[in-house]
Amino acid sequence: MDKTVLFWVLIGGLGFAFALAIQMRVITALVLRRALKAWRAEFADRAKANAVVVAAAGAETTEDDAIIYMRKTYPSPLAHLRTARRYSVILPVLLLGVLALGRLVWGVI
Repeated sequence: MDKTVLFWVLIGGLGFAFALAIQMRVITALVLRRALKAWRAEFADRAKANAVVVAAAGAETTEDDAIIYMRKTYPSPLAHLRTARRYSVILPVLLLGVLALGRLVWGVI
């Protein structure tokens, strides 16, 4: 009984955290793309604006004025985007690990 409750609490918590990470990733990128479009009309193209947002959130250094603008003006949202990216990769692996643990070790499922 205790193993079953722990299993479902872990599954629910990890699933909820994964959904939040995906939501944070989508909404933050959307807001940053709109901010970039408001800064210059040439970034009205979604693919072009998305490339700049991804590059600005990355660790590489560049001399592109749009990336420099994004890093100077929006450092906190870019950090949130990096964090959301990291968690959206880690959490599914943890979720699968808990599912495997429940199936193979605890015999819950």
